[in-house]
Amino acid sequence: MSTTKINIFLTGATGYIGGSILTALLQHSNASNFSITALIRGDDERVKKLASLNVTPLVGSNESFDIIEKVATESHVVIHTANSSDDLPSTQAIISGLNKKTKTTGKPAIYIHTSGTCVIGEDVRGKKGSENVYTDLDPAQINGVSDKKPHRNVDLFIINSADENPLLKTVIIIPPLIYGIGTGLFNRTSIQLPCLIKAALKRHKAEMIGPGEATWNSVHIDDLCDAYMIIFDQLIATYGPDAKPTVQRNPYLTTGREGYYFAENGTYTWRQLSEKIGEVLYKKGIAKSSEVTSFPDDEVKSNLLDIYSWFVFGSQANSKAERVRKLGWNPHRPSLFDSVEEQVDALIENTKD
Repeated sequence: MSTTKINIFLTGATGYIGGSILTALLQHSNASNFSITALIRGDDERVKKLASLNVTPLVGSNESFDIIEKVATESHVVIHTANSSDDLPSTQAIISGLNKKTKTTGKPAIYIHTSGTCVIGEDVRGKKGSENVYTDLDPAQINGVSDKKPHRNVDLFIINSADENPLLKTVIIIPPLIYGIGTGLFNRTSIQLPCLIKAALKRHKAEMIGPGEATWNSVHIDDLCDAYMIIFDQLIATYGPDAKPTVQRNPYLTTGREGYYFAENGTYTWRQLSEKIGEVLYKKGIAKSSEVTSFPDDEVKSNLLDIYSWFVFGSQANSKAERVRKLGWNPHRPSLFDSVEEQVDALIENTKD
């Protein structure tokens, strides 16, 4: 690991993924050599909390192009998690800054981008989809998805930028449903599982979109952070400020057009997940029955995520995280189903505050 001070620019440090990644960086064995700058929206409490941990707070937002670009030019590594999968302008600012850095220094710059498996999703409205399973050992398969898929416009900008600048070392991490209580300083709650639970708590029954036959993958937030740190370490060792030109790159560490990394540890159907929610709520006396029913079509948007509900809770997206496993990733945290009760308890507790 590098002995040179490594400048890291992290977005989303107050969020679920970014906050947990920040904790992982602060607990890293080489953390004393990290200089971390975190982009956050203006909030005195958040600024003070981050500063107390020797993290440099940068007040701004994804719309702050000049601010983001400038910090990127000063960074060895940028990790983007703040609405990164769909926010093209912030990604453009990051890459503009990193391009300027490589032009000035003549050395590599590292960009770790967070996308999501909706990019391979099938809009099947809860019905069983195709037999397609995407593996990150076959980047051509991923690059073959439609340019109109969610997140794809941002992913395309990244890989095209890497094609144009060989010193720009980009990777795109593609997590599925993320569950578990986060380890960040602020928001510790994910989106999909809590959203389904909130709807079930509100309506006193567990529900799903359509027949719930569509399949997705899942990953625990702590296992996901492990994946980020493994990829981060490999990139630093290969392209960081102290990287030795004579050191042979791990063949499974790929960047640019081949630099995709899934991060899954299991497959489930939406019905199975809703059944587990129903089981937990029935046990707690919140639901009168553990039986799972389907949301009425005209009530899906109002009870879940408005315009995105049909896709986020009823699509099919099957992936295999083979590349990061080849790099040494060993996910071992509790399963999605084993984490449902913990999430239910956390949401109930939050309503008491």
